Amino acid sequence: MTHTITTRQNEILSLIKSFIIETGQAPTLTEMERALGITRRAVVKHLQALEKKGLINRSSSSRGITLRETQSGQMFIDVNILGYANAGAPMVIAQEQQLGYLRINRSLLPVTKDVFALMIKGDSMNMREVDGGTLEDGKYAVIAKNVDIKNGDVVLAIIDNCATIKTIKKDRNIVVLYPESTNTRHKPFYLDASSLGDTDIYGKVVAVLDNPNFSTKHAE
Repeated sequence: MTHTITTRQNEILSLIKSFIIETGQAPTLTEMERALGITRRAVVKHLQALEKKGLINRSSSSRGITLRETQSGQMFIDVNILGYANAGAPMVIAQEQQLGYLRINRSLLPVTKDVFALMIKGDSMNMREVDGGTLEDGKYAVIAKNVDIKNGDVVLAIIDNCATIKTIKKDRNIVVLYPESTNTRHKPFYLDASSLGDTDIYGKVVAVLDNPNFSTKHAE
C-alpha cells in the first residue's frame, strides 16, 4: 500500500535516515526539534502519523525509532565487507577479504544490487560527504558496481592492484582521481582514459556508514 505523506513528514523521514547513516542510531525528540525548528508536540504528531502510515516503528526508548519494511518486501540487505580501501595513496592490496557483513535497511541505500562494503583507511577524502556521511578513516564505504559514473562522483579505483577511493573527473583523454582532504600532502592521480579497463574504475561510493567499533585510538 502506498501512503501520501506531507512535506514535513518527508523532512522527518529524511532526517531520521541521515541521522542513522551518520551515527548508527535514530535521533531523539530533542535533536529533531532542534534540526527542524518545530515544537516537540509537532514532532510527536508527525511521528504518530508516520507510524500510522506504516513507515516507522516507535518504542519507549529515547532513540526508539526504526524504519519500516519497504515495498520490496525485504527490510534489510546483507552487504559483504570485502576488505580495505585507502582514502590516500593506493597502498592497500585490493584482495577480497571476507570480513563479515553489514546488515543495512534497504531504505538507507540508493542502490541495493551489486553492492559491497570496504573499510576506509587514510584521510585523503575526509572533506567529502556521500549521502550525509563523511569519508573518514575507519568508516565503511558502500560501493555499487554497474552504475553510471559522472564527473564529481566518488569512485573506487584499482591502481596497480591496489584499491583507492577518490573523486573522479574526466577531461578529454585524461581521468583525474583527486583527493578532498584537510591534509595537503595528498595529490591527484592522472590516468590515460584510453587505457582504462572496466575493472580500473571498480564502482561508485553510494553511502558511508559509521563504524561504532572503530576508534582513532587504534591509530595512536
